Amino acid sequence: MKFATLNEALIERRSSAANIVFIEGENNERSVRFADLHSRALGLLQHFQSCGAEPGSEMILLVDHNAQFIDAFWACVLGNIIAVPLAAGTTDEHKLKFFRVLEKLKRPHLCTDSKIHARLAAFASSSGHATLLDDLKSKTVFLDRIEDISTPGHPHAALPDDIAFVQFSSGSTSEPKGVALTHRNLLTNIAAIAHGIRLTDADCGLSWMPLTHDMGLIGFHLTPFVCDVNHCLIPTAVFVRRPQLWLAQASAKKATILCSPNFGYRHFLKTFKPDAASALDLK
Repeated sequence: MKFATLNEALIERRSSAANIVFIEGENNERSVRFADLHSRALGLLQHFQSCGAEPGSEMILLVDHNAQFIDAFWACVLGNIIAVPLAAGTTDEHKLKFFRVLEKLKRPHLCTDSKIHARLAAFASSSGHATLLDDLKSKTVFLDRIEDISTPGHPHAALPDDIAFVQFSSGSTSEPKGVALTHRNLLTNIAAIAHGIRLTDADCGLSWMPLTHDMGLIGFHLTPFVCDVNHCLIPTAVFVRRPQLWLAQASAKKATILCSPNFGYRHFLKTFKPDAASALDLK
């Protein structure tokens, strides 16, 4: 692996011809060039820094939309801000996990939108966490209120052993445990994945797994991005509603790399009809 940090990979990909395709439905998708991610992240970084985020501080990413999550993640990378991805679920368990994680962080900031924040505020007022959320008020970036990302932030180079992001355990019943992943950790893992699956620039990845999960983020975004490989992302909620879209898009996009946990296959097979799938080209 020729990169020592994710920052180096993002800078290198400014000359890439590869794309991420964000699939929202059968006829609803948007393609973003790798080459554009640097400027998008740099513009968002300015908003992060305006709310006080600086190298070594943490930014909780509580974001529903894949494209917004990707922009926010790379903004953290450019600013050497520690990303903390969390699922923006609607259950009380998800909300309680947010506050449990918040209490564990040293210099927390929050990236979210008004709708998600309103759900947190309603929960906080009835659960005794209102003060924690109030303390974040000046340190919160609302993505839906940003109208301009043309002003660039100030990038800060990372070192290989700097923490890129913290992956918290997905369990909702126990105390969340965070695993700090450095740039060196991630690039070593990415190199092993690429070698193990014999990844080439002729491949195309397709995933419905959440970007808050290590397989979704590391396996199906960071690995193809660092290796300059096209990939497509389907929101998990879309897969839950329309599981057959997964293989339909695999056929349409000529995807060569797919993955799912067992429960994903079971969910897919509940609605699978061989006759309807006869036209799919999965060779």
